[in-house]
Amino acid sequence: MTIHLLTERSIRNAVPQVKPYTLRDGGSLFLQIQPSGGKLWRYRYRMQGRGYIYAIGRYPDFSLEEARQTCAQARALVRNGIHPLAERQRRLAVQYEAGRHTFQAVAERWLAFNSDWSPGYAAKVQAYLQRDVLPVIGKMPVTMVRTTQLRPIILAVADRGAPTAAAMVRQWLGQIFSYAQAHGFCEHHPVQGLRGLLKRSVTRHHPPLAWHDIPAFFNRLEQWPGHRTTILALRLLALTFVRTGELRHARWEEFDLQAGLWHIPAIRMKMRRAHIVPLSAQAQARLRELHVLTGHGAVLFPNIRNPGQGIMGRSSLNRAIGCLGYAGRFSAHGFRATATTLLGLLGYPDKQVDLQLAHRRLDSARAPYDHARFLSSRRELMQDWADILERLEAGWTLEQITREFGPVSVRRAAFLGVVQRE
Repeated sequence: MTIHLLTERSIRNAVPQVKPYTLRDGGSLFLQIQPSGGKLWRYRYRMQGRGYIYAIGRYPDFSLEEARQTCAQARALVRNGIHPLAERQRRLAVQYEAGRHTFQAVAERWLAFNSDWSPGYAAKVQAYLQRDVLPVIGKMPVTMVRTTQLRPIILAVADRGAPTAAAMVRQWLGQIFSYAQAHGFCEHHPVQGLRGLLKRSVTRHHPPLAWHDIPAFFNRLEQWPGHRTTILALRLLALTFVRTGELRHARWEEFDLQAGLWHIPAIRMKMRRAHIVPLSAQAQARLRELHVLTGHGAVLFPNIRNPGQGIMGRSSLNRAIGCLGYAGRFSAHGFRATATTLLGLLGYPDKQVDLQLAHRRLDSARAPYDHARFLSSRRELMQDWADILERLEAGWTLEQITREFGPVSVRRAAFLGVVQRE
């Protein structure tokens, strides 16, 4: 009878060291701890006087119990004179003949496995796979794809002037092969040999709109002869400082104008957590104006060229900003940086600002409830922010803004009173 030595707790507590080391479980099953932190299940056996090692898989993809079951199956094969490695190759050959595990088939399973992605992100992944990857290796068995076949795919994306996209394609390929390994579709990971292929790109942050540029920006916006829905979209983006995708995909059913709240479902949020946006009086006024224009449909911002098909294009807002003369200096996403900068300059609490930005929080135990936390103070925050924008647009100086909204102002005292009551 096999004596088992490992527990889930001892496995989780195992820390990497400078050199690989093993933890024995009994019955020739052991866990190899890699310096990188990886934990690999292995089964050692002998046949015809020679020793072999059978790779079961990675922990936690294979739990302790699953590893023991797989090891027991391999031992049964050894007792019957069958190499576990040979049996695995036989199964892979059967899969190859059946054509069930081509790269395309595995990629489709991986996409289905990630069904919680936002529609926009999923469409982006599918578009790159369809254009750059599947025509080259889609029909190949996933077990036969090698690093030498992936390298030119990634370099081709980078060579057409899209280094960031190339890095993303490499990342997606890595995830597909990790998925294939975990589910037993292949044994190798050809993407691991491509870590130094691309030069690390410089991160480009979205610059804020300086406070003294706000009057000119909104003055140009109101005089711009473009579509009124696009103008209102930029107005609402400034007032709510949500992400552009969250606004473009907004639906009228998410808004409660009577309560002054916008409920964004988790599926559309970057962090996959529902989010509440308190609506200032100014935001509600813009929404009512917009409702006259698009309230007959389901979405706030339908596609202007095809009103019945889809929503406002991904680049529409930035094109409008470019028409205003701010191309290369400011982007639609920069409204988030604008709010963060000005509210930070005026000394508003980071907690409320970060919650309103829907940033990821470190206290993960509380994170699922954060969308409803500090709602009263966030309502005050959003109204203050709308009033700050309104006054800046009217030509107020930063000194005047600080007197009304700064740390020693009457408005701040009222805000902190709400915070204390929460």
